[in-house]
Amino acid sequence: MRPGRILLFLLATLAMLALIGQLVPSQGLRLTPSFTLHFPSARDVLFPRPVERADIGFILDLATDSTDETTADAFPDSLLDERAVRVDTSKLASLAERIRLHYPNGDRALLFPLFAALESAPGTPHPVRVLHYGDSQLEGDRITAYLRNKLQVLFGGHGPGLVSVVEITPHFSVLHDATENWERFSVMERRQPTGLSRRFGAMGALARYTPVLSDTIAVDTTIRTASFTLRPNERAYNKARTWHRCRIWFGHHRAPVTLELFANGASLGRETIAPSVDLLERSWTFNTPPNELRFSFTGAHSPNVYGVSMEGRNGVVMDNLAMRGASGLELRSTDQSVLRAMYNALAPSLFILQYGGNVLPYMKSTEQAKDYGRAIGNDIARIKRMVPGACVIVIGPSDMSIKEGDQYVTRPYLEDVRDAMKASSLAAGAAFWDMYDAMGGRNSMASWVAADPPLAAEDYTHFSPLGARKIAELFHEALIRDLAIYQRQQP
Repeated sequence: MRPGRILLFLLATLAMLALIGQLVPSQGLRLTPSFTLHFPSARDVLFPRPVERADIGFILDLATDSTDETTADAFPDSLLDERAVRVDTSKLASLAERIRLHYPNGDRALLFPLFAALESAPGTPHPVRVLHYGDSQLEGDRITAYLRNKLQVLFGGHGPGLVSVVEITPHFSVLHDATENWERFSVMERRQPTGLSRRFGAMGALARYTPVLSDTIAVDTTIRTASFTLRPNERAYNKARTWHRCRIWFGHHRAPVTLELFANGASLGRETIAPSVDLLERSWTFNTPPNELRFSFTGAHSPNVYGVSMEGRNGVVMDNLAMRGASGLELRSTDQSVLRAMYNALAPSLFILQYGGNVLPYMKSTEQAKDYGRAIGNDIARIKRMVPGACVIVIGPSDMSIKEGDQYVTRPYLEDVRDAMKASSLAAGAAFWDMYDAMGGRNSMASWVAADPPLAAEDYTHFSPLGARKIAELFHEALIRDLAIYQRQQP
């Protein structure tokens, strides 16, 4: 083919592509509910608009603790109750405004009961408990593990807190090993067996080793045995690898069940428990922290096992309560009597609610964002009714990116969701932490992904392990700065 004809062919092809680019709407053509065709316009190709990424130099320079640093055991617990806990807030002074906690009417006194409890935690007979709820950003004890260690170093405490019998992802602090007949049920599952009656407890999940039966079906007389083993993960922070008390919650079984606990292979005793429709708790204390715990259940009808807590005698216990895909509104539809009973047993001083990311793909308007914010506010009010006196901190969504052309930009309506969550949280009497602003604001997720080493995964949604530590450090510093202000105001 002659060069002139080749040139004409190329020009005609480019003209056709430019025409298609002009005809296709900027939002694309939705061909199926899950597929939208996008096509660049001639202007996009010839004069691409640069996307300004957020400057995250302050994040890259931020030092974080790793699991092999001695800060995990900075001082022995025997000295904790003999000293006043004083904190250094100089590290992130230049970021004080970006990372600060927001309060109703700017009144930090909202968290003063929590700060008072933390200061006295080393010398009290019961630990101060923090329930850290969230979505997949927290899975496997991510973010929570770092925060827990920082608080336990400052205020004492041991253990990883609540864990499930069956985890859906590896846990940073605890190794699980369960027999195959255990089955996990979660509030996140759309189809629920009717016999469960949505009794999921504080973790939003439970485990059973016999099938779920409706109350109208007779219990099989076959006796079954199931067990699960918990061991500290060697990569965990030092304080999370030891514990002095173990507690388990279970119940709603229609036949006697025998429970036996083994510590380092030695039986600590067996107990046969009569059928019960209530939430039951059993606990054990250890003079020497065990390296392995094995729970054995035997009976014809499995109880719902709601979780196991491994904790210290005092100090801080912080629970990682992650639910993949959660919006933060799931527990409102569970059996509230079981939830309230478990909260009464746990006696939490602080709820941290870290949500917002999973609703963003479905947001179509600012009004929808406001509706979601109002729902979060209603859930805060429900928590405060169930656990009077507990403090609540809401953490808004991180930056999340969507691809526009060949660039990754902040998802639509993210700032609307953040604003709605903040307004409703403050109106409901909770503090609010703006994770989006703390990590750099608009288009910061792309910068986190591009960092070396990466601070976020290439899904432009989830933090990397290093990124999780960075964001946890920022939140911890915000909390500690306000604790320091509280300390200065005390006699």
